[in-house]
Amino acid sequence: MFRHKSLGEWRRGISLGKRKGKTMSTSGFKSRTSSRVLLAALALLPFSAMADSGFYIGGSFGNAGVDTDFGDIGIPGSFDEDDSAFKAFLGYRLDLPSVFLAVEGGYVDLGGPELSDGLASVSVDTTGINLLGIAGLEAGPIDLFLKAGYIAWDADIVADNGLGTVFSGSEDGSDMGYGLGMAFGLGPVEVRGEYEIYDFDGADVTMISVGFSYLFD
Repeated sequence: MFRHKSLGEWRRGISLGKRKGKTMSTSGFKSRTSSRVLLAALALLPFSAMADSGFYIGGSFGNAGVDTDFGDIGIPGSFDEDDSAFKAFLGYRLDLPSVFLAVEGGYVDLGGPELSDGLASVSVDTTGINLLGIAGLEAGPIDLFLKAGYIAWDADIVADNGLGTVFSGSEDGSDMGYGLGMAFGLGPVEVRGEYEIYDFDGADVTMISVGFSYLFD
């Protein structure tokens, strides 16, 4: 037979039902809120990846080598010497997911390497202005990149036989330049190391450098 519930039992059942309904409703609200936060975070990922785009400036210091010969100006033998070098640059970086592109231009001082044999000497002082395109891969805080473009250069050549200057002149031109490098990011500052090759008319010029850049985002 069915037992009739007392008034107290009915009240306790109603109160328990209300508490259960409230708990289920709160749980559902939390679940919906978490889903909305996750969707918002996913929607913002492309914009986060683009956060490192902008103009940058920087400078590097290193060593440059010149490999050539001066047979056309009457100086026998080959020239393969190096000297300290530096450069200053300005560029714009476009950051994409996992990769980046950049356009960079700057001033390069490739030093004045000198070949000396007793009293006689030959020196080459080279400077240039370059414009390069850069493509790179982002690996966490480390960037790996390749670059290629052109450099407009000017070289001053002086030959001395120990008794006085036997030749003094200059040459200029516009030739290909390319290279590779690696950079380590510290916020808007990057520390970079590079190896660059400039294929001048009648000479091969290389530069190894370490420097930094600052990104204005």
